[in-house]
Amino acid sequence: MKIKKFSEFITEGMWGSALRRSNTAKERKDDEANRIQEFINNQGEPESIYITDGNVINSKGYIFIRNTDLVNGKLPFKFGRVDKDFDCRECTSLTSLEGAPQEVGRNFYCRDCPSLKSLKGAPQEVGENFSCSNCTSLTSLEGVPQKVGRNFICQECTSLKSLKGAPKEVGRTFCCSNCTSLTSLEGAPQKVGGNFSCSDCSSLTSLKGSPQEVGGNFSCSDCTSLTTLEGTPQKVGGDFYCSDCSSLTTLEGSPQEVGWNFSCSDCPSLKSLEGSPQKVGGDFSCSYCPSLTSLEGAPQEVSRDFYCRDCPSLKSLEGSPQKVGGDFYCRNCPSLTSHEGAPKKLGGKIIN
Repeated sequence: MKIKKFSEFITEGMWGSALRRSNTAKERKDDEANRIQEFINNQGEPESIYITDGNVINSKGYIFIRNTDLVNGKLPFKFGRVDKDFDCRECTSLTSLEGAPQEVGRNFYCRDCPSLKSLKGAPQEVGENFSCSNCTSLTSLEGVPQKVGRNFICQECTSLKSLKGAPKEVGRTFCCSNCTSLTSLEGAPQKVGGNFSCSDCSSLTSLKGSPQEVGGNFSCSDCTSLTTLEGTPQKVGGDFYCSDCSSLTTLEGSPQEVGWNFSCSDCPSLKSLEGSPQKVGGDFSCSYCPSLTSLEGAPQEVSRDFYCRDCPSLKSLEGSPQKVGGDFYCRNCPSLTSHEGAPKKLGGKIIN
């Protein structure tokens, strides 16, 4: 029997350990390769997917992530570029966007993910739409792309307190409605090509930080803590809605030019129309404002219809627009005793 030297034992042990480590590494590599292949096979367009260095998954089509694909609450693999959509919506266990693609040609969806607390790791280029709506644990927008080609939707994120980190430019719509913890619009994009909505944000007390340019509609309706319109854009291309704002007492700060309709209806604390835009391209409505006593401050020109109906405290039509292109509605105003002060140029008729 040959007795081995101590050095031989050491050498064999080292080689054995190295071999075992090599085998373990190979097994891990094979296991990841198998998991990647299984993931690809379960995609709707497996032929569009390709792998680059470091097992980074890319797609010329779509990528869909299911809740069962997640690993410890995270995305299962690292993704590079996705030419069409990356969709991880309704992944209830998702806690992080680490590993998400940095370029998405069309749409990125991570909405309805109640465990998601941060958007860090989100794509930095999104060609069309970005939606993180109804992510109820989300407290910040830090990490989102700074430019979105079409729509950015973060509505119903009930823990979101700030818009800091939001895109600086949105091609079409920006919507942060129903974000009940949001107290400020500071950080909102300064240019929105389409619509901007912060409606139903019950904790919002100020519109300072609003976009300064809105090409479509602006809505801050149902913001029950809002007392002033200071901070709104001075020009709105479409409609402006501040209806159902129960704490709003003044229209000071309103846009001075509204391309289509203006509505401040159902504002029970509103006592004056001072601050209204002087020209409205569509309809103007201040209906259902029980504290309104005067039309002084109303727009001087309304291209379509003017509504001041169901205002029980309104005593006079003095201050009405000088020109109304359509009808003038003042029905159900029991304190109103005459039509004196009604518009001198009226395209339609007085309806009372």
